[in-house]
Amino acid sequence: MKVGIVIHDLSNLDCDALTKFFSKLLDKLELDSSSQLFIILTDNFRLSSDMDTTLGKLYSSSRDFLLSKGLYMMSIEILLEQFSVNDLQLDWLFAPEEKLAERYTHKNLQVFMQPNLPSSYAKIDTGFSDFEKYQVSALGGTFDHIHDGHKILLTVAAFLTSSRLIVGITDQELLLKKKFRDYLESFDERCMNVTRFLALLKPALKVEIVPIKDVCGPTGTVPEIECLIVSRETVEGGHAVNKTRLKKKLPKLDIAVVNVLGGKEEDGWKEKLSSTELRRRAMETDKKR
Repeated sequence: MKVGIVIHDLSNLDCDALTKFFSKLLDKLELDSSSQLFIILTDNFRLSSDMDTTLGKLYSSSRDFLLSKGLYMMSIEILLEQFSVNDLQLDWLFAPEEKLAERYTHKNLQVFMQPNLPSSYAKIDTGFSDFEKYQVSALGGTFDHIHDGHKILLTVAAFLTSSRLIVGITDQELLLKKKFRDYLESFDERCMNVTRFLALLKPALKVEIVPIKDVCGPTGTVPEIECLIVSRETVEGGHAVNKTRLKKKLPKLDIAVVNVLGGKEEDGWKEKLSSTELRRRAMETDKKR
């Protein structure tokens, strides 16, 4: 089952009420692990930091509801009309206004009242925007069992990049010491999942997948890269990349930092959403069969 939720006017959205909001909309649907949830945002973001915060709240709240239903593996994709959203062919569409639903093909429609704050808490517009600030950006990771945290990282990267996004994906030979290694997806599977998500998210963006066979990956050799997007727990890796580039007389990269979904820096991000946990659950599922 494919389900879409359109969210409009984020400046007034009551984020503290989101989990109950998702529960109210989705509780009566017959969802399973193969179902897909698409959350479509109509607002245009100006700052990647604001978008990062909003995505974190929306992914966390919707995932909390799905976890309450035992749907740990169900896919959530947050899409932005700012990037252009393809026709999704939805079974159910929920929208705050009927006219907002006209843009999408759906079998069933329900208009809802969005949980808004009692008064507007509009931010002061400084006029600054980092939307598509860089022509060429890069990021890297394992991207095993692509999850909500990966999707936030990829979305911020797509937001910052106007033309070409280079995605380094760890080659299989560097993953021999990973926990639950037997449940690692193949390199081709991981590449396919990243490519599919970015094609859905921002169709016009040129995406280049490169296997990572060393610490720096493509960021250590490609001179055109202007920005490296990292998660907050891997900032030091970004600084190491710049040291390598300077030694090779390549331009220093800007470092864009994305929040980690779950966990705290002081405890080593123990509670973060991780591919390791998804592999563990896959193993437990196999044992029960």
